[in-house]
Amino acid sequence: MKTFFFKYASVAGMILLLIAAMSTPSCKKDKTCRGKVFVYDTAGQVVGNAKVKLDANAVNGDVTYEAYTDASGTANFEVKLPAIFDVTATKATFQNMEGNGVLRLDEPGKEADVTVVIR
Repeated sequence: MKTFFFKYASVAGMILLLIAAMSTPSCKKDKTCRGKVFVYDTAGQVVGNAKVKLDANAVNGDVTYEAYTDASGTANFEVKLPAIFDVTATKATFQNMEGNGVLRLDEPGKEADVTVVIR
């Protein structure tokens, strides 16, 4: 009788563990890529309110993101699909000048940054 009870309890316990494992939500990784662009002038000073544009050629067409730098010269981007972006930074008061760089956000969930100097 004891043996029967322990076998039955073991099977019931395994079934409960299996149900618990299947009902637990899976861990979803955040696949959003995050990039920062730091913009400086030729004197090494941060450039606030500069327009920063990210461009990438994608299978489904070109992808473009735009943002402006804050007072610390930083523009933040959240990108849903990984890509390698060409970076262009401009400022209206810096006539005919721009800064260029490359921001590599080429893996899901990747974080990267690039420094650009407006010349």
